[in-house]
Amino acid sequence: MNRTARLSFLTALMLGAQSLFAAVSLTDARQLIAAGDYQSAIEALKGYAAKEPRNATIQLLLGDCYKALGNDADAINEYTKAIKNGSNDARLGLIEIAVREYRVDDADEQLEAYRKGLKKGRKTQPDESDEATAMLERTRNMLNRVEKIVVFDSINVPADDFFTYYRLSPESGSLNSPSVLPGGFKAAMPTVVYEPESRTEMMWAMPDDDNNFALVNSVALYGDEWDTPEHVGDHLGEGGDANYPFLMPDGITLYYANDGENSLGGYDIFITRRDNNGFLQPQNLGMPYNSPYNDYMLAIDETTGAGWWASDRNHIDNMVTIYMFIPADMRVNVDVDSPDLIDRARLSSIKSTWEPGADYSQLKNSIANISRSAHNLKSQCRFTLPDGRIITRIEQLTNSDARLAMRHYLDLEESIRCNNERLASLRTAWASGDRSVQTEILQLEKQAIEDAVTLRMSANEVIEAELQ
Repeated sequence: MNRTARLSFLTALMLGAQSLFAAVSLTDARQLIAAGDYQSAIEALKGYAAKEPRNATIQLLLGDCYKALGNDADAINEYTKAIKNGSNDARLGLIEIAVREYRVDDADEQLEAYRKGLKKGRKTQPDESDEATAMLERTRNMLNRVEKIVVFDSINVPADDFFTYYRLSPESGSLNSPSVLPGGFKAAMPTVVYEPESRTEMMWAMPDDDNNFALVNSVALYGDEWDTPEHVGDHLGEGGDANYPFLMPDGITLYYANDGENSLGGYDIFITRRDNNGFLQPQNLGMPYNSPYNDYMLAIDETTGAGWWASDRNHIDNMVTIYMFIPADMRVNVDVDSPDLIDRARLSSIKSTWEPGADYSQLKNSIANISRSAHNLKSQCRFTLPDGRIITRIEQLTNSDARLAMRHYLDLEESIRCNNERLASLRTAWASGDRSVQTEILQLEKQAIEDAVTLRMSANEVIEAELQ
């Protein structure tokens, strides 16, 4: 083989190896996307996008990754390039982003362009826009009935235990982790267990036979026994998961979340009512409660006159935003021609929902007083003893030293909760660029580690005193 032929052979071999490497890497990138590791997939795709700037497939995949991470600006950029390079499917990504940004007119234009693109070429392409079309219609309908509510406060808290930051009066019941369930009871992960003030019923989400989350309840029997959990309505999931129940004290009105066919995206908050035949067909609560992201765990405290719900619409890593609002006796919607309709729908600013000159400090104080005095109320705690007893009131402890230790335990638990709230607030400030909070964050993080040890020791003191 002469030198020229040998070089040609080596060049062909190298090109073949590069092609094989590219194919394997794209396969790996798709696997990363399927596994939800979008950031790693982006890093894998960036190099190939630089080498192949007209590869619409790579640009489409990058757009999908950025969209999944909530980075809409970069997603739009990649989708736009993919469309220029011949990808019609990239318009579906632009439609989804436009819808979740409430730009329904832009979504309409992209949908029309997408359908025109299907007709080009020698063979008819399958129409994959059904889901996008349904989402667009749901959004358009909800924008026609945005409720006019007052959101008087909001806080950003860790997503894992967000429900512990709700401040509900005893009359409204309690929100608990699945750890309160009797042994052998299954629970969805995650879920929240609702109990009324009487502690005679529990309602939560549990996987069904199809591995969907379904709402179930159990009622207290004699002693510490609980009845077998029963489904409260298979239709409540609407083809998806039903979760995060809150039953009003009337025992009739149920708020919960589902991500089924009538959801904007992720979990939406629904309302249903119970009659003699069970719970009726649920209704989506609409905007601003719901968004194209996850919105859930709506609870209303009739004692304080405050409502609560959680949302991840603000895209803060491992955090959710809890909104506090004033429930109205009668629904009043924002005028569809109002210039602030979109801002009201997406809650761009909670201050814009306030009434002129209104002062909500008294309402905030009443909620804070619930927090400070919770352990002095008749439904004080949920503390499990090794002998199987579940303590919900200090008076249930038979030993005076145990009752004293329990008061100390609850005081410590409340102090830890306040510190966690402060730490969550500081972390939000840090994420927004405020570096002045660094020292306090480090101090509170160190304190959190010490508090966890102290709380365990305090719990042991309660147990030892009661069982001695």
